[in-house]
Amino acid sequence: MKKIVLASLALALGWSGTAFAQTEVDALRYTQLGVTGSARIQGLGGAQTALGADISSLSANPAGLGMFRRSEFSFTPALQFNTTDTNINGARQSDERNLLTIPQAGIVLSNRKGDEDLSDWRGLNFGIGLTRLNNFNQRISYNNINTPPNTIVDYFADQANNRTLLGGETLEESLDAEFGQEVSIEGLAFSNYLIDILDNDLGRYAVPLYNLGDVAQSETIERRGSQNQIDIGVGTSYRDRIYVGASVGIVTTNLTQESTFLESGYHVASLDEYGEPIYDENGNPLADGNYSLELFDQFTTRGAGVNLKVGVIARPVDALRIGVSVQTPTAYTLTDTYQRSLYSTSINPNTGASENFSASELPGDFSYSLTTPFRASGGVGVFLGKYGFVSGDIEYVNYAGTRFSADDNFGNGSGNFYSSLNNSISNMYQSAMSYRIGAEGRYEAFRVRAGYAHTGDPYASSDLNGAVNSVSVGAGVRLLNYYADMAYVRSTSDSRYSPYQFSSGSGEPVVDISNTQNSVLLTIGYNF
Repeated sequence: MKKIVLASLALALGWSGTAFAQTEVDALRYTQLGVTGSARIQGLGGAQTALGADISSLSANPAGLGMFRRSEFSFTPALQFNTTDTNINGARQSDERNLLTIPQAGIVLSNRKGDEDLSDWRGLNFGIGLTRLNNFNQRISYNNINTPPNTIVDYFADQANNRTLLGGETLEESLDAEFGQEVSIEGLAFSNYLIDILDNDLGRYAVPLYNLGDVAQSETIERRGSQNQIDIGVGTSYRDRIYVGASVGIVTTNLTQESTFLESGYHVASLDEYGEPIYDENGNPLADGNYSLELFDQFTTRGAGVNLKVGVIARPVDALRIGVSVQTPTAYTLTDTYQRSLYSTSINPNTGASENFSASELPGDFSYSLTTPFRASGGVGVFLGKYGFVSGDIEYVNYAGTRFSADDNFGNGSGNFYSSLNNSISNMYQSAMSYRIGAEGRYEAFRVRAGYAHTGDPYASSDLNGAVNSVSVGAGVRLLNYYADMAYVRSTSDSRYSPYQFSSGSGEPVVDISNTQNSVLLTIGYNF
C-alpha cells in the first residue's frame, strides 16, 4: 500500500507525452480547504455554521444573512508567512514565501422590516462577498545524493520502455520521429544523448547512458496563485427563530508552477549491446566524462467553477443556535498550458566528446473538467448572555468522490486516462470529518477570541496523514457604526513529494515536506 500511495503522490516534473497531466494531487488541491473568513471568524478557528451575522456567512452558511439587522460592508487584508521545510535522507532545507492577501471582503444590504411590523417573515437580506479559499504560493527546494538505477536518467529510460508504440513501429523509430520536435520526456532525453536504444537477444529497449557512482540531485519548485470564491446570496428570518438562506458560489483558480531539476554525475556513452561500457586496450571507457542536466518545467492552470449552498439556523432559545449547511459539488472547467525544456552537457557517443545539448517541447494547452464532492456542515453555538459564546462545527467531505473528465471534443485515449485516474482517486482518498471550535469573550465594546480547527485526513492509507491543524487568537472592538477585528492563525500540515515515478512504483527519491503558514488579519467594517 505504501508504494501505491507514493506513486500517487508523485507530482510529475512535466507532462507524460500527451496533454493528460492531471494527477490525484490536483484532486486534493482544489478540494481541501483550511480556515477561511473574516478576522472575527478566523479568530474563532472558523467555527461559524451556527453563528450568522458575519459577511463570512455567505461562503459558510448563507442562513446567517437573515440575522443582519443593518446593512454592512467589510474588508479584510492579511499578511501571510509561509515556511516549507524539506527532509530527504537527512538533508534538510527551508524556504519562505511572504505575501499580502485579501482573505475576505463583501457587502450585505439589509431589507429587514421594522419592529412595528408584526409579519412572521422579517424581510430579505442580500449579500455579495469574496473569500480566498486557498493560497498556492510556495517555494520548495531540496538537495539529494542518489545512485543508479534510481536517477532521473534511469527514469527517462523507464519512460521510453513503457512508451506506447504505433503498429509495426520500433522504439528507436518512435524516438527518432521526435528528434527535433519532442513531445515527451523520453524524447527530450534521447535528443540530449542521455539514453540510447539497444538491440540484442533480449529485444529492443532503452538504457541510460551508463552512470557510475553517486549522482547529485537538486530541485527548486515555485508555486504562485490562489483559489477564490465570489458568493452571491440571500437570507431571511422567520420570527427571529428560524433563519434560512442560499448562495451561489463562483470559484476561480489560477496556479502557476515552475520547477528546475538538476542532476550531475559520471557518464559513459559507449556501450555494448547489453549496455555495458566498452573499454580501450588500456582499460579505459571509450567515451566517458562528467554529465549534467537541467530540466525546466512550467505549467499554468486557470479556470472557474460554480456551486450552490443552502443553510438553516434555528434559535429555539436565546442561548442556543443550531446550524446546518450543504454545498453542492463544484463543477470546474480548467485549462492547462505547459512547456518543458531539457539542457545537458553530456558525451556525444558519435564523437566521444563532451558537448552541450538542448531540446524543448512545443508549448501546448488542454481543457478538461473537474467535479469536487459535496460538503455538509453542522454547528452549535451556546451564548452566555452578554459575556460571549462558544461555537463548534463539524464538516463532512468525501475526497474520494472527486472526478476528472475530458472535453467531449477531445479523443486520443482521454476516456481511458480519466477512468484510470478516477479509480486511483477512489483508492487513494477517503471521506473525512473536520471539526472547529471557538470561543468569544465580551466586555462592553471589546472582544477576545480563540479557536482550533482540524481539517480531516483525506488519505485512505495510514502511511500518510494529510490533516491540517490550525490554532488562532483574536480581538476586536464594536462601536455604533464601525468595528475592527484582528486575528492570528497558525496552520501546519505534512506532505510528501517525488520528482519522478518509476513504473515499478519504487526507487524514486521521496521528500518529506512540513508546511507552516502564519497569518495576521485585520477586518474593518462599517454598518449603515
